[in-house]
Order: sequence, then C-alpha cells, then structure tokens
Amino acid sequence: MDNVSLTIKHGSTYGLIGESGCGKSTLGRLITRLIPATSGNVSYNGIEILNLSQREMLPYRRKIQILFQHPDTSLNPCMTVLENLREPLRIHKLMDRKDMDDKIREHIVPYGIQPELLKRRTSQVSGGQIQRIVLARIMLLQPEFLILDEPTSMLDVSVQAQIMELLREIQEKTGVSYLLISHDLDLIRHASSQIGIMYQGKILEQGDTKFVLENPKQLYTKKLIEQFNDMRD
Repeated sequence: MDNVSLTIKHGSTYGLIGESGCGKSTLGRLITRLIPATSGNVSYNGIEILNLSQREMLPYRRKIQILFQHPDTSLNPCMTVLENLREPLRIHKLMDRKDMDDKIREHIVPYGIQPELLKRRTSQVSGGQIQRIVLARIMLLQPEFLILDEPTSMLDVSVQAQIMELLREIQEKTGVSYLLISHDLDLIRHASSQIGIMYQGKILEQGDTKFVLENPKQLYTKKLIEQFNDMRD
C-alpha cells in the first residue's frame, strides 16, 4: 500500500476495483488486522484500531468482518454446518449453548439455508450454499462493517445475482457498510455508490461511482473501462 486513503460512510458500499495483484485484498486484510501494518492508521468511528491490544481489539473484530473470496476456507471441514455456525457465538460469548441452536435455526431462514444442511459437513454442501452459510455466520455477530473480497468470483453466474441481491437486502435491513472488492466493473457499477481505482498499491482516483466511470481522469481508469467494454462486446 502506498499512501492509500479512503472513507466509507455508514450504510454505504465502496467499490474497490483493479487488476489481480494490485493490493485490493491486502488492503482488506490490513483493515481487519489479519496482517500487520508497518505504518499508517485505520480509524473506525473515530477510534484508531491499529494501536489496540488484542484484548482491546476483540469487540471490533465482532463489528468488522470479512467475507473471503474462497469462503469454504473459513469453515472447519471436520465440523458440521451447525457446529461451524456456533463458533462465533461461542468465541464472543454471546449466549449459552442451550440457546445457540434455536437462535441459529431462526437466523438462517432469510439466507435460504435449508435446516437439513445443518447436519452436513461443509464438503457435502454446494459453493452457493457455502457462501450463504459463511455470510449467515458473519451476520450472527451483527457487524457494522463488512469487507466483501470478490464475493461472487467462485460462483456460477446464476448464483452470483442471488448472492448480490442477498447482500443488498442485508444492507437495507441492518445498515451494514461494505467495502466491495472486485475486478468486475459491472458488479461495482451496480452495487456501489463510491468507487476507488487501485493500481500497484495506490488508489489512482475515487469518488461517486457514476461520475468516475463516466468521467475518468487517469489513463489506467480509461483503459480499464475500455477493456471491460471490449469483453462485454
């Protein structure tokens, strides 16, 4: 990362786009402190979280979550789906074990997760259902900010639209903010109100999504738009 600066408003979606290897996922992991930052700061509601101890960071780990590009890697393959869903409630000590299962069964309904899937191991569940399970598990914690790292890239086209609609409904219902990381310009165009164009660890330009895409100032942004339009044609 090189002098990256961005602001994401409550309840909004910031779309971050750029070619593979430009640093999009690295930025997401820095924000969530999954990798250490050598300098700079991350301010969350006015609190500088990079300086917090692990104990002080725990409440923010509940508020700031990440949906990985490969969601199956977030789940323990030795556990059933139900056991995986219990984990965040257990780690954050949100409720007694006897109340967890009832809470989970009620919670998964809007996510389109059939109750019979709870008994299966994750290796017995489809990719689309895995994404729903991981998303449902994240939202059990009632996060305020969610990093979506290529949330549809591993899914069939028909399932991609379903997941994006589910994410839209969740945001509308809960007010959660998104950092949407993708190399799909169409996805960013339709899902985000603000956009950032990243290249080699830098954000070349950012602003209102419609304005930036219709009035690109940087040569790289212009080429990115042209390449995507050529692919669509």
